[in-house]
Amino acid sequence: MCNIDELIYRNIEKNALIPTSCTGVVLAVSGGSDSMTLLDFFIRAKFSVPFTVAHINHGLRSESVDEERFLREYCEKNGVSIDVLSADIPNKKPSGISVEEYARQIRYRFFDEIREKYGFSHIATAHNKNDATESFFMNIIRGSGINGVAGLPVSRQDNVIRPLLLCEKEDIVLHCEKNGIPYVTDMTNFESICTRNVLRNEILPALRKINPRLDDAVFRLSSLANDDEEYFEKKVKDAILAFGENRQKNELPLNFLKISEKSVVSRLLRYVFDGLSSSSGLTFAQTNDIIHLIKNGHTSDRILLSDGWYAILGYETLRFSKESESVVRIDEPLPIGEGINDCGPFTVTVKKTVAEKKNVRSCFKADLPLFVRSRKASDRIRLYGRHEKSVRELFIDEKIPSEKRGSMLIVLDSSDNLVWLRNFGANDGFYPELGSPAWEIIITDKDNQ
Repeated sequence: MCNIDELIYRNIEKNALIPTSCTGVVLAVSGGSDSMTLLDFFIRAKFSVPFTVAHINHGLRSESVDEERFLREYCEKNGVSIDVLSADIPNKKPSGISVEEYARQIRYRFFDEIREKYGFSHIATAHNKNDATESFFMNIIRGSGINGVAGLPVSRQDNVIRPLLLCEKEDIVLHCEKNGIPYVTDMTNFESICTRNVLRNEILPALRKINPRLDDAVFRLSSLANDDEEYFEKKVKDAILAFGENRQKNELPLNFLKISEKSVVSRLLRYVFDGLSSSSGLTFAQTNDIIHLIKNGHTSDRILLSDGWYAILGYETLRFSKESESVVRIDEPLPIGEGINDCGPFTVTVKKTVAEKKNVRSCFKADLPLFVRSRKASDRIRLYGRHEKSVRELFIDEKIPSEKRGSMLIVLDSSDNLVWLRNFGANDGFYPELGSPAWEIIITDKDNQ
């Protein structure tokens, strides 16, 4: 039998699971042999950091109440604080999600709440080496990518740590029996009533007969895959930083996507989309479809993803957008005067100024009253030093994305003459001379205020 304490200490020290910056640890304890070993270890280890217990009564089994009572009494006996959540998973689970996944979401949400309550930095779960093997094969069954093969890391970026990950279940049970550590047994774990239990009770035992060191083999492969994932994760984050602070969070530059390796592009797409959508993320097929769009699509081509999201190809960017995000326009002219004007989705500020090189593009000379609206098909403009052309042609030449053209407001005078175009400047006949009095106009999108 392996020395469980030694394995836990080795894991904690080698992987710096409890760094000097740690302010405390929330122990996720179910009452089973794994989590009771974790709790017993922290009680005896006398770490300099405080810890507390978080337990969830899932309401899935009749024994749940007894298990909660058992754990409360054990914590009281050993002077350990405990917080319990009664989750009632069966009655609160929304449709379209498995009991297992919903329970996992509830667990980690609760652990985060307890961590915040005590001002602690870390959460410790009792996953062991056999759990890592199960997760490895479950991910393969689901059709996961390399990140699924990477399995369970000993620590996550959100400071969730797994001190028991080097320990095998059989050794943990023997450790409990040898050292008198009480624990409860969930008998449903031995019933093949779900995919994970079939894997645990039938498939993995058969594989271990072929290779008794199966768990070690899986652990090695997962470690290698995890190293690769860390490398690609850094590549993705470096790319995001290189794009600059002014990048819209739902956009990615096409020039980078077109020259980068598929392994980087696919991860970058998933990373950005995960930050926008609350859905389960991009599928393998969706990711490949977007990459095909990047390489072969035309401007304004789009792909429907999930939950109303689209991947849309622009002139210079790939953009993720919700179906419900309508194009912002002002179709009927709205009057504006000196001062701050509320124009629906825009705030338009008009003020007296003197035209200078630094502000001439936002200036014009015209008499009040003035009006603003979005472009119409008949609008034409002659910018300073250019030939006359339709505003539509101008937008095409300047590669203005179609979804942004409605926000390129036009200023009109009382005779319906086009005076000024947002981001481009004044029309012929309304140019201000440098050093002369003029109107300066500033337009702000309210969504960006």
